[in-house]
Amino acid sequence: MTRFRHAALAAAVTLALGACSQDPEAAPSTADAVAVVNDVPITEQELQAFIDFRGMAGHGTGQAPSREAALEEMVNMELLRQEALERGLDEDPGVREQLERTRTNVLVNTLVERYVDDLDLSEEALRQEYERQVEAMETREYRARHILVDDRETAEEMIAALENGEAFTDLAREHSKDPTAKAGGDLGWFTPGEMVPAFSEAVESLEDGAYTTEPVETRFGWHVILREDSRERTPPEFESVRGRIQQILATRALQDYVEKLRAEADIEIRDGGSGNPGGAAGTPAKETAPQGDATAQDGSDSAADSD
Repeated sequence: MTRFRHAALAAAVTLALGACSQDPEAAPSTADAVAVVNDVPITEQELQAFIDFRGMAGHGTGQAPSREAALEEMVNMELLRQEALERGLDEDPGVREQLERTRTNVLVNTLVERYVDDLDLSEEALRQEYERQVEAMETREYRARHILVDDRETAEEMIAALENGEAFTDLAREHSKDPTAKAGGDLGWFTPGEMVPAFSEAVESLEDGAYTTEPVETRFGWHVILREDSRERTPPEFESVRGRIQQILATRALQDYVEKLRAEADIEIRDGGSGNPGGAAGTPAKETAPQGDATAQDGSDSAADSD
């Protein structure tokens, strides 16, 4: 059923924006159609567009359907579309709203794609951005474990146990309330910027193989931290991140374009609510406790991060 729903959505969008909205007088001739369903033609162009769309979606396979299979799906969807019209579903306010939203999305996405395609990103601009990314890149990363508890007293008990020769991993498994407890508190490799400041500062102050002799407090609780290892980070080769740099510059150019449109437009915001759509004021970027493999980053404006 999931596969059919995905195919139905793809075909529905194609047909709803095409045949469903066509002026009957401007509709393609049935003589040029690859199929005709109750006098409604399906053109070669529509069929190829559907095959291309399905090939990009891929349903996890990355493969486009065969021409015959794609045409069968389009015929089925055209029959369902006609039945929906027969039942007057196109007059349903909710349906009309969804169709208009889909139409808007297609228009906006097409504009964005064409704007990006028309950008002239010079080699010099790409190289400059690469150098900027490398310069901003954190040059050292660390591997650490931690034990997270609720209060300072418990953290001090963990430190005393370590001084008495107990294994850090055993204490973490037994006492830590962090999800990494099952892995002995292992956080994997991370850069300082990926952790809350107090935690990062404690890690940076340690030598490899040493643990904190005083509990470290963060908003998540009290930590005992073991720094296992550290290493220098080597910037990736330019060619390996060229595509990501192009994306960064394209995104930045698109943002500038939107700002230009806003500056030239007459916009009146009439939302009288006091809500903050961007989240609570002052909310820090790092809202979760340090956890295992904490190397995931947004990366929307960074291309130089690489192992």
